Amino acid sequence: MGGHQSLDSLEARDKILATATRLFSHLGYESTSLSQVAREAKVSKALIFWHFDSKEKLYHSALRKTLEPYFIDVDDLEGLGEREQIARLIDLFYDFVHENVYSVRFFLSLMLRVESQPDEGLSRVNELYRIFRSSVASIIESGRSHGAFRADVDATREAALIMATLGGILIQQFMTDDAPPNAQDLVEHLKLTLLQRIAVPAVGGPTAGRPD
Repeated sequence: MGGHQSLDSLEARDKILATATRLFSHLGYESTSLSQVAREAKVSKALIFWHFDSKEKLYHSALRKTLEPYFIDVDDLEGLGEREQIARLIDLFYDFVHENVYSVRFFLSLMLRVESQPDEGLSRVNELYRIFRSSVASIIESGRSHGAFRADVDATREAALIMATLGGILIQQFMTDDAPPNAQDLVEHLKLTLLQRIAVPAVGGPTAGRPD
C-alpha cells in the first residue's frame, strides 16, 4: 500500500513540476501564481506547499529539472577531420535544441522578460553557449594550422557568426513553432555556405562543402 502511495506522491510532484515549468515559461515567474499552478495541475495548493514549501522553491526545482539536459557530448567529434567536426558540432547543437525545445523556450522566455529569479539557470545556459562557441573557434583554428581552412579566416569571428545564425534559427522556432524540416534545411545551408567560405578547396576537386 505504502508503495502505491509513494508512487502517487511522485506522480503528483512530477505533475506539479511540469505544470509550473510550463507556466513559468509562458507567463514568467512574477505572473505565475501557485493558485494557477494548482488549478492547472488539478491538485490542491496545500499539496504544492507540501512538496515545495514556497513558490521560489518550486521555481528553482523547475529550473533544475529544465537544466538536466544542458550538455553536448563532444566525444562524437573524435577521429573526425576539422570540416567534419564543424558540421557535426552544428548538428549536435541543432539536435540538442530540437530535442529540448520546451527547455530552451523556458530560458528564452526568462531572458526576454528579464526575470528577477533566473540567475542560476541563465549562468548555466551562458556557460554552455560559451563552451560551444569556444569549441567551434578551436576547431576552425586547428583547421587553419592543418591547411583545411583558409589562412586568413578569423576563427573567433566565424565561431560568433555560426552561433548567431544558430541562435536565429532557435529564435525562429521559439517565435513561430517552425516545422523541423524547414529548420533542418537552414542548418544544412549554414554548413554548406560555411565550408564554401572558409575551407581550402581540394585541388581539382568539387567546391568545398558540396557533395561529389
